[in-house]
Amino acid sequence: FDRLIYVPPPDYKARLQILKIHTKKTPLAEDVDLEEIAKRTEGYSGADLEAVVKEAALIALREKGRPTKVCMAHFERALKKIRPSITPQIIEYYEKFTREYKALRAERRRPTPYTA
Repeated sequence: FDRLIYVPPPDYKARLQILKIHTKKTPLAEDVDLEEIAKRTEGYSGADLEAVVKEAALIALREKGRPTKVCMAHFERALKKIRPSITPQIIEYYEKFTREYKALRAERRRPTPYTA
């Protein structure tokens, strides 16, 4: 690979879409508010959100012992167990790295007296 691409963490709209994708085949109770979950999951990656949905479904299954609807309480418990993997320090590190990498690449592209 000769390119590094920084992909920032998902914003609210992206998190909501990710939650919708991962709950598509999950029977949700009427009280589940994916918008509220998306608001509360700043710092969660797409994989983290997938894990939250799976954990909520497992909690519901364990609770009832049979397939059942996943309700907001299940998501509440899942959010306590599945923590965000993206911290502000990680974001800062990668943003700094990206700036420095771009500056280095720009420096290498400048013509020198020997290449002009």
